[in-house]
Amino acid sequence: MNISWLGEAGVRIQVKDTVILIDPPSAETELKPTRQSASIVALTQTDGRDVRSVGGEPFVINTPGEYERQGIFVYGLRLATDPQRVHFRIEAEDMSLGHLGNLDSKLDNGELAQLEGVDILFIPVGGGPVLDADAAAALISQIEPRIVIPIQYKVSGGTAKYSDAAAFLKELGAKNIEPQMKYKIIKRDLPAEETQVVVLARE
Repeated sequence: MNISWLGEAGVRIQVKDTVILIDPPSAETELKPTRQSASIVALTQTDGRDVRSVGGEPFVINTPGEYERQGIFVYGLRLATDPQRVHFRIEAEDMSLGHLGNLDSKLDNGELAQLEGVDILFIPVGGGPVLDADAAAALISQIEPRIVIPIQYKVSGGTAKYSDAAAFLKELGAKNIEPQMKYKIIKRDLPAEETQVVVLARE
């Protein structure tokens, strides 16, 4: 599995020949449209997202439910604390990934149960309209993923009122992490004990 970050809440996940795009950013975010092809596009919301720039004939998921395409299971989660959006859990290559784009509130016990056992968690950390560093760190301690990938924080070229990722990395005790353009992971390489932080450079 290869993972890269499109900026904002946008994530690209490639599983063999299948490409999943979550929340591809639109031009209104002042980030370049993705111009990539995908088999699946998952949207937490429509504002600031751009499906039209995605090539191919992707299967678009923007409502709660259970979906399956090419051996990949996508679960659209409706959270009572954030009813205007859909959050996602994806099962592929014997790994589970959670995506909490634009989340701005804590989760209750029932909502946390939907994310139980997630191996990789994409979580907003920039504050303002989304979780800040403290709230993100608290949520991570509840979910206990094996890998955390921060999204939605301040980067050059973006217009959202976020802070950078420094406070979040400090909160998690993550030091001297070099951003990488692409993260390759297989199940046997998942960390066994401590949660690992992976920082991705924007494509």
